[in-house]
Amino acid sequence: MKRILASLTLFLAPLCGFAGHHEEPPIGYVLTQTIKSDNVPETLMAAAKFLQSGALAKRGVGMGLYSFNANSGNGATAAIDYYYPNAEAMPPADVITASGPHVDFFNSMRELGNEVVASTLMAPVVEVIPNETLGVNKVFYVYYLTVTDAAAYASSWKALMAELKQADLAPSSYGLREIIAGGENGETHVIWMGFPSMATLVTQFKAINASDMVAEFRAQAAGMRSVSRTAISSQLAVDTAAMFD
Repeated sequence: MKRILASLTLFLAPLCGFAGHHEEPPIGYVLTQTIKSDNVPETLMAAAKFLQSGALAKRGVGMGLYSFNANSGNGATAAIDYYYPNAEAMPPADVITASGPHVDFFNSMRELGNEVVASTLMAPVVEVIPNETLGVNKVFYVYYLTVTDAAAYASSWKALMAELKQADLAPSSYGLREIIAGGENGETHVIWMGFPSMATLVTQFKAINASDMVAEFRAQAAGMRSVSRTAISSQLAVDTAAMFD
């Protein structure tokens, strides 16, 4: 365990280096792999070794590891996020066989008995991550949605978040991402909201959902979106320093 904890120091504060307080960090794409793991600490060690290899840093790619506090019945216990600043940073087609560090990481995951439940590639529509939330917001509420009118829904959701912010009810970090490929159950979008702790999440979540603004939004959005599932995850480690070199 001491070896595992020491390795955590290799991971930098999440998304460090965003300019000012805003808003749109340099994330062009996010690939999320949800996994079924019986050994999250050793999985974290394998991820730390992979990051040390520099294979992701060469392309300016970030990486995060999360565990699920609550999830649907798909059996996933953890998730790995890969943060790509642009299309050029995406992995080449032969990366899993041509890159030694990728092969080693893949083999480590297999040897640990980890099973990939789903892989989802997304493009951020909105990403609000103020500097003061970096390394503070480590618990995330996630909605998985099926949206029939993406433009109209995004516009309505942005307006809702602006109203919640004005009323001092909005979470301090949040985002809306459009699913490009993968996912489950035909979902098209993901919404995430960040909080410092589970206690803050449940308290603020209750206040948000009790507001008239949310009630009005739900009535407005009812015809163009459905919520297929929700989840709560905790951030174990993240390193995005290479995205800011």
